[in-house]
Amino acid sequence: MTKSLFSQLIKLLIYLPIVSFFIFLELFGDLVISKAPKVQWHREYNGSGDESHPHYVIKTSDEGFLMVGETGFIDDLTAKIFVVKTDSKGNLLWEKEFGTPGYNLGNCAIQTFDGNYALAGCLNYNAALIKLNAESGKVLWQKTWDLGSEDAFEGLDATPDGGFIVTGYKNGLAENTFLNWGEGLLIKTDEQGRMQWKQDLSSYMSSGYRVRTIPSGYMLSGHPHSEGNQEFNLLKTDFKGKILWSRAFNTVYWGFDMDSKGNMILAGHTRMSPLSQNWDIEVIKLDPLGKVLWTRYFGQPRGYDGKWIHDEVWGARASLDGGWVIVAGTGDETNRYEVRGHPSGPSGEWKIYLIKTNSDGDLEWEGIYGIPDGDWAGEDLCLTKDGGALVANDCGSFGFTKLGPFLNPRSKKILEKTNINGAPY
Repeated sequence: MTKSLFSQLIKLLIYLPIVSFFIFLELFGDLVISKAPKVQWHREYNGSGDESHPHYVIKTSDEGFLMVGETGFIDDLTAKIFVVKTDSKGNLLWEKEFGTPGYNLGNCAIQTFDGNYALAGCLNYNAALIKLNAESGKVLWQKTWDLGSEDAFEGLDATPDGGFIVTGYKNGLAENTFLNWGEGLLIKTDEQGRMQWKQDLSSYMSSGYRVRTIPSGYMLSGHPHSEGNQEFNLLKTDFKGKILWSRAFNTVYWGFDMDSKGNMILAGHTRMSPLSQNWDIEVIKLDPLGKVLWTRYFGQPRGYDGKWIHDEVWGARASLDGGWVIVAGTGDETNRYEVRGHPSGPSGEWKIYLIKTNSDGDLEWEGIYGIPDGDWAGEDLCLTKDGGALVANDCGSFGFTKLGPFLNPRSKKILEKTNINGAPY
């Protein structure tokens, strides 16, 4: 080999990776912003109760938002279902309350095929499904099911025939808004909320929690059969509710979503992580048959003593770049540990904890959001048209916390078809 040819070969080996890198940047570098996004705006709305607490939020077809939860408190029987509709900037369009003060839960919402909204929850200890007019919030119809001592619907989705699939529990303990150790169930209704069939899930789950309509039936995430039994976090059924398979994993999961390929994510909090001896975040990705593809742990983002800090995850979404976004709250519930040092505030204050991963579960960024001398906690989120997110923020009111873009919406290469509730098919 001549000296000139050798020199050209060396240059090729040096510059080829650089050229490849810039080609990659040209094609894909604008898909994800590597830094945590900043808060663009924040709005708060309270109902008739002393406080209001959100559980679920969706982006609506007008680019606005619908948030559902309660105003008042479950433990003193002053709660009512509370629903708030805003425009794309968080400005109030309407708000509604349902039920007389007592035991009422607002757990989930969807936009229906006709453009209106449906809510799932509990009214006076009975499982409830409510359909609302999108423009005014007026009740179009309301159905309740008295199935036992305390019954509630936790998850809801539309079905191809225009009806609804709802999951939840009966005979619960009526102790709180999130885990009541009842007997799981699945109910299919028509477009008017009339029950067509009911499937008992009590041998698998204490409660169904989230449900998604898929081409071959329904996919459900749920809560274990009992406190001492961590089995059956995921079920697949056919369109008649027949259970096709069930899967058991490691903890109680709250966040659930699916991507366009049918892969799934479950996100929960666990005491079995390598990060601390307290509650940390566990995220697992599953293939369409429920096989675990990977498991990741996240937590302790502010550097405080993990013995005291709880990282509690409540929501997760598939993002358009193939990755995942997980929302949680981080703080100390014991009131026995108070340390300062992180810019967001002392350990005893709760903050929103947001995590962005790629498709392999590798951390791309994490963000902490809050205000001085106050509590913010992430309860759910939805992704927005500009490539950002809207967090359902439990700040003693319904907090609408808008985060700036972390995906570039101009990148047409990654845009996927989504269903009416913003989830990739």
